[in-house]
Amino acid sequence: MKKVFTSVLAAALLLMGTQAYAQLSVGAGYLNSQETTKITNNNDPSKADLNGFYAGINYNIPIVAGLGIAPGFYVDMLVGKGNGSIGNQTLGASVTEKYTEVALNVPLNLNYNFNLGRDVSLFVYAGPVFQYGVHSESKFEGTISANIFGVNLNRTENYKYNHYKGNDDLKADRKPFNIYMGGGVGLQVADAFQVIVGYDHSLMNFSAVDDTKTSRSQIKVGVGFSF
Repeated sequence: MKKVFTSVLAAALLLMGTQAYAQLSVGAGYLNSQETTKITNNNDPSKADLNGFYAGINYNIPIVAGLGIAPGFYVDMLVGKGNGSIGNQTLGASVTEKYTEVALNVPLNLNYNFNLGRDVSLFVYAGPVFQYGVHSESKFEGTISANIFGVNLNRTENYKYNHYKGNDDLKADRKPFNIYMGGGVGLQVADAFQVIVGYDHSLMNFSAVDDTKTSRSQIKVGVGFSF
């Protein structure tokens, strides 16, 4: 009985210690995404450069000294501009495309903290990021004249295309769910202020079009504050 009580007490003290050092952090920063789309039997993949920002929170839970696990939640927004296309079909030089995307992200990172001196520490982290896109839209401006998925399209007005749902007679060309593998490094000062640089790469195919594969590599640079 004494051993059981001792074990329970030790577990309770450990839990109390974990809660005492757990930290909630908020952060935001710049996001750059390099997207590559490759069609089967085509050796010349197309690339898109997307820029935007992210903002969110994470909660770091210590496991052992220096090592922790941090589930989180953040929202990111990306924008891009280029020559017009729908479903990987080129529309023409007279058309410009403005792309906007908003996604929800749930990272689950293992992290390790290295003490560099008084009130300064370095930490590294790595883990999966589960992403769900809530908005993916292209706005085309100019004269659109093309045959897309067997549909003749000829417009001289602004035209919006929902990549997740499709619209008119056009099918969706993008999947909303993806998983990234990410990692990064950060500097923490006074156990509160953080500067973070991270990198993510998609593990799944974004494209919903047959014989097409779309992947992403992302760089994040931001700041955070721990409570």
